[in-house]
Amino acid sequence: MAVVKLYYDKRREKKDGTFPLKLKLFHKEQAVYISLGRSFKPTQWNDKDKKVKTSFPNSGMVNASIRKALSNATTLIAENEDEILHLNIEDLKELISKKLFGDNPKSLKGSTFFFKYAQEQIDRLRIANRIGTADSYIQTLTSFQKFLNYKDIPLSKIDLKFILDYEAKCKGEGMKVNSIGVYLRTLRAIVNRAINDKILNRNNYPFNSYSIKSEKTAKRAISNEDIQKIIDLELEPKSKLWDSLNYFIFMFHLRGMNFIDLAYLKFENLKEGRVEYRRIKTGKIYNIKLTDKAKEIIEYYTKDRTYIEKDYIFPILPTHLKKDVEKERSKFKDQRRYFNKSLKKIAKLCEIEVSLTSYVTRHTWASMAKFAGISPAIIGESLGHSDLKTTQTYLANFDNKALDDANDILLG
Repeated sequence: MAVVKLYYDKRREKKDGTFPLKLKLFHKEQAVYISLGRSFKPTQWNDKDKKVKTSFPNSGMVNASIRKALSNATTLIAENEDEILHLNIEDLKELISKKLFGDNPKSLKGSTFFFKYAQEQIDRLRIANRIGTADSYIQTLTSFQKFLNYKDIPLSKIDLKFILDYEAKCKGEGMKVNSIGVYLRTLRAIVNRAINDKILNRNNYPFNSYSIKSEKTAKRAISNEDIQKIIDLELEPKSKLWDSLNYFIFMFHLRGMNFIDLAYLKFENLKEGRVEYRRIKTGKIYNIKLTDKAKEIIEYYTKDRTYIEKDYIFPILPTHLKKDVEKERSKFKDQRRYFNKSLKKIAKLCEIEVSLTSYVTRHTWASMAKFAGISPAIIGESLGHSDLKTTQTYLANFDNKALDDANDILLG
């Protein structure tokens, strides 16, 4: 068990003839010193009783302050004995220093430990109504809890070996490379936040020596012919499957709008023949001209309807859940699952082999723009990407037919 004692350090005299008072910390057969910011001359300090002599100005208050520092350090160690076993002496020194001089940790089970700190970030995201990101953090936390057999560890233990061990275990269980990457990117965000909160030291940043891996996924974009099949598909009007078809077409006409942004689209977002909205995932503002087809779809959902500006345009989310963000987001997930199931049915009716999901509109719009000769920079700006690399992941590879056509042109 760690032990802390008062230590009057007479190894080096200061210019004013005083010597510093410190805490001497013993842990795992090592010792370090924590300065208390006080110095006394030998004539002022009673080393036997470990206190300043009564002749020292305000000796009562000074001694009380010294005892309080020792008591706080001792209490921190006693209340967190099991957790301290996982800490090296430098980490423990830093925690005791924070306890004494600010950023006071109430318990080592709080923000200095991985699971607890991650939960704090989840709570913070929920307060900010960033429910989708909070859900992503929850999934990541669950994965790491399983990896650690639900035993919390200090944030300082998240090092390169920890990451490599986690990656190896996930691969051994058959997890896909991109899924591992999602969890590790969230872990990296948590570590970065801990550094910003001055809980971790950037000098020990584990991701300096580790690059998060990714691999190409199955083609998500579909061809012009397949898109036209979907647009031309005739379904029973006002049926749920017909609604899903309308949603898909509308999303495609708005540069591959995300389904969550469609669900939360309000009448106030319609402005002079355009749609202006803030993307929920990134916060980026989009301002897109409505095509004739998009106008036609909106007209269907607005005619003969009484509404206010704050109402949702499409009948995806019920109005009464607006005041309960988490319940509304839970309902959205149900609706997204149903939408994706409907798209599978639509793909089957259209005899489309590519798996049809809510993401297909975005990838297809980007790929069709690429085939039309629009520069990746303009495509990226249209999609709201911050860099060209992100745009490239959206651009489908030219299929064999396109390559054959190009070869025919080259070879005559």
